[in-house]
Amino acid sequence: MNLEVGDDDITADKDYKHVFKRCRNLTLRKRGFQIHGIHITLSIIRSHFQSNQVSKCHIDSILKPDDKQDVKLAYDLLCEIWRLPHVDDEKRPGFSDTRQAFRTLGVFFQHLLLPYICIDLSLSEQLIHLSAAAHILLAMLREDNAGTMLMPTQLYIDIHLMIKNVYFCVAKAKVDNPDTNFYLILLGTDRLEELFGILRTMVGTDASLDILQLVLRLGGTTEVSGILAQHPEWDRSPRRLNLPALSKDGLDVHKGVDHIKPSSWRGDVAVSSANLKTCWLAGRQEVKSLARLNTVLEKLEEEENPEVNMLQPFGKDIVRARRDTDDYDDTAEDFDDGADPMQSKESQPVEVCLEEAAAENEVIKHDPCFEIDGQKVWKGRYLSERFKDLRNPGSRDRLKRYADVPRYAIKHSNPEALTTVIDSDDSLPSVKLNHPIASVLKCESRLFICIGEVNNLTLDSKHVDQILIDVLLEPLAVVGFQLLYIVPADCDDDPSLQNDWRWSFRRGTSYQVPGRLVEPVNPSISIKEAGRPCYLFESRILQSMGSLLLERLGREDVPRIPIVPQSSHFPYREANGMYLTFVQFIYCPDTTCI
Repeated sequence: MNLEVGDDDITADKDYKHVFKRCRNLTLRKRGFQIHGIHITLSIIRSHFQSNQVSKCHIDSILKPDDKQDVKLAYDLLCEIWRLPHVDDEKRPGFSDTRQAFRTLGVFFQHLLLPYICIDLSLSEQLIHLSAAAHILLAMLREDNAGTMLMPTQLYIDIHLMIKNVYFCVAKAKVDNPDTNFYLILLGTDRLEELFGILRTMVGTDASLDILQLVLRLGGTTEVSGILAQHPEWDRSPRRLNLPALSKDGLDVHKGVDHIKPSSWRGDVAVSSANLKTCWLAGRQEVKSLARLNTVLEKLEEEENPEVNMLQPFGKDIVRARRDTDDYDDTAEDFDDGADPMQSKESQPVEVCLEEAAAENEVIKHDPCFEIDGQKVWKGRYLSERFKDLRNPGSRDRLKRYADVPRYAIKHSNPEALTTVIDSDDSLPSVKLNHPIASVLKCESRLFICIGEVNNLTLDSKHVDQILIDVLLEPLAVVGFQLLYIVPADCDDDPSLQNDWRWSFRRGTSYQVPGRLVEPVNPSISIKEAGRPCYLFESRILQSMGSLLLERLGREDVPRIPIVPQSSHFPYREANGMYLTFVQFIYCPDTTCI
């Protein structure tokens, strides 16, 4: 654990309900996330929920990306992930590996949520769960140097700050009053938000309040809070702040508790009964049930590097370090999916003004910029930002305008237009999620055949579970896949010696290509290692697929072929060092192939 504190031993804290909501937003983000080297997208999550017999209505509800503020919705999604059962399908190695990644993520979510919602837990058990969550998160980040491919750095920091603050608060309580009880649910801003909700109700129809209204009514909110404490049946907490209470008996929802309050907690939360070091070490032992992550932590413990801790996962402080351009927090509740995430809000061009373009081509008589806080700002962009509310008016309702709700809400006349599932005959050949495909990639000005695992399918900008081969030729079909690394096979992998390539169990980067640049593959399966099936491929078939893809390749497809750097894993190499390729392609300056 990172033991750094501020003046007077002050530690930073993050509200646990906001952390839960951001964990849900992590699973919904457009670029997905990576666990155990597997790139997981929203389409993959949907397909695994469907395989677990979750109703389509419930899936559409919990995967709705518009509502990022509902805590109960966040709990439902995270709970569905940790409820996914183990799958061992030798015919679908990709599906089994992805389910194992979901199981690991579900264990992390379970350890993170239970201390706040399972009312039968003691304080020691709560601390053990949080310690296990911290160790699992550290191992997931370090495994294969996942880093920001797992989650944004800011979310990683906030989760650890939340756990760290809990341990420090319990330690302070032991010093100040060792005979008291410590209620974990009182940490965060929950009570402050409830007080603010009462205050907003007292203000009335005003969207916000001024200083005079705050002074006149703030004392009254205390009296209202006292009345609601005496009559809890009168209290209706906001729906977005509501979390279900669970009991230890099968982690079922406790129907006798409406809202989690200190009075409803049944576990022993006495400070004197909790030993912080023992709880922290016990949480580390919980990770032993996850073999892959336990191996990562064991290697880390063998290194005995004092510079590595929870907030310095790679030996350097990530809290104060500069972030990469692609390390933006798209899990925040106010993150705008339509904005350019590679630029900060201050540097985003609001609108390209004609005056600016003209000024660049003419002699500038007056300075088109002025300074704000020491930074130069274009006058045209500043005015465009200031007057955007006049061009795009918000709702006439003051509360909705305060929430930045547009005046004219867009409603879909056809609810089925939002469906993410296209029913089709499984007997027909098609490209499916978690199944292997063949495509082409450009490396060193040449085209090479590649094998990928499908992780995203879109048809007319809508996510689908499968696309028929005939439909792949349509221009609106797009296939996302994660590169699979294959190596030469030996007689142990395939005793029949029919296949000369096998999957190395390693994965690379994800790419998106037009559907016509993809061909489904039906490889043989090797069971050389029990419980770990492996794909087998034949050079002759791969080369014929490459020739088929070449025939489909048009001039307009050339710019859409992903470019990858040469590495030890790709292009695929035979035992003698020769590349696996179907023909030698060289790109000419006019973007044609010869």
